[in-house]
Amino acid sequence: MDRILEKAGILSTVLAHMGAVALFGTMCLTAADVIGRYVFNSPILGVFEITEFLVLILIFSFIGYTQSQKNHVAVELLLKLFPEKVRAYIEVINHIICLVLMILITWMGLRKALELKAVGEASPNLGIPDYPFVFFLTIGCAVMCIEYIRDIVRLFSALKEHKSL
Repeated sequence: MDRILEKAGILSTVLAHMGAVALFGTMCLTAADVIGRYVFNSPILGVFEITEFLVLILIFSFIGYTQSQKNHVAVELLLKLFPEKVRAYIEVINHIICLVLMILITWMGLRKALELKAVGEASPNLGIPDYPFVFFLTIGCAVMCIEYIRDIVRLFSALKEHKSL
């Protein structure tokens, strides 16, 4: 089981690399638009739409990776007041709730992507279809679900080891 979860964890790294490319593309596109607008008085058509799509890719490519690295913001002010075992149970419950919410977001994202594909919705200026980007959102959320499952399995393993001591 651990081996399967480790292989699934590679997805978050792959998506993070895609996010880095999206970030680089956003920077280059913005710089080119600024130069075109102020130096040549000729802005790039649809740069706002393309930037919106790239930012979506950027955000949803990094959420799973950020979870795998434990870099999401966490407030532990009250948690430190509890014993270690209680904190572990609270963390398991928190991860399960987050997993359920991410599963719902993934499912609703998939439904929305299929709906957008069926109606053929596209960006107003360039006519870029919206549904591939909503599918990407769904993939990013699914990878986040995988990371939560990996964390829950690790937490249960740690709790099991803690009970045997």
